[in-house]
Amino acid sequence: MKKTTKNVFKYLLEFLIVAFGVFLGIYVSEQENKKKIKGEREKSVNYILEELNDNKNSLEKSISYHQLIKIQIDSIVPTFNEKDLYEAYWGNKKFKHNQIVGWNGIRLANLEDTAFEGAKISGIIQGYNIELIHNISKIYNQQKKYTEFGTSIFNKMININSSTKIIDIFSSIKLITTDLLLNEKQLLDNIKKAENNIKTVRNNN
Repeated sequence: MKKTTKNVFKYLLEFLIVAFGVFLGIYVSEQENKKKIKGEREKSVNYILEELNDNKNSLEKSISYHQLIKIQIDSIVPTFNEKDLYEAYWGNKKFKHNQIVGWNGIRLANLEDTAFEGAKISGIIQGYNIELIHNISKIYNQQKKYTEFGTSIFNKMININSSTKIIDIFSSIKLITTDLLLNEKQLLDNIKKAENNIKTVRNNN
């Protein structure tokens, strides 16, 4: 009886040792996996912050350029009378938009979204704090709208034809130096706020 009891305790002890070893292995593996996922999330957020910073710099350059063009176009428009404005753009000798001092095309800010899209595709963004997801998604949606608006102006400028009037060109350039410029300034301000919000949420997690 004593021998049987000893065998039972022996097997029970061996079972507990094996079970504990398995449990410990699973626990360590889970902790390492959590640590890895957390590291990937932090890395992803840092990539997004770097991307937003690059986009911010691109916007600042675009704003400076469009402010320069605004000064030039605001000084040119008053020199035209109503008859001049409704003349065909092609063939007129008084105004060519590419002769505006400093003109170098429409010059939209080059706004990247690679880091954000990568976070979505990989599924990493699913583990972000809900406030962080909101802040990041909101700013990238605003960037997308800016690009779409700028592209619509660009398309108007490249579709110049024989029926295009001087006033049509002025209107397009005015859009660049008013609505688009205002959009850029607002977007730049929102990116700065988003950066601060993202950093605050990241540091609190």
